[in-house]
Amino acid sequence: DKTPLAPGMCFSNEPMIVVPDRFGVRLEDHFHVTETGAAWFTEPQPAIDDLG
Repeated sequence: DKTPLAPGMCFSNEPMIVVPDRFGVRLEDHFHVTETGAAWFTEPQPAIDDLG
């Protein structure tokens, strides 16, 4: 897709790890485009064992 990014656009990034027939984990990061660049809707946690 070659659509130029523009302020007001919103996106999600959903990385996933799956072990077939055992388990799966998907993280959801949501962000939007501002006049000065990308911004998080909610800042991600620094680590799975450090919830900030």
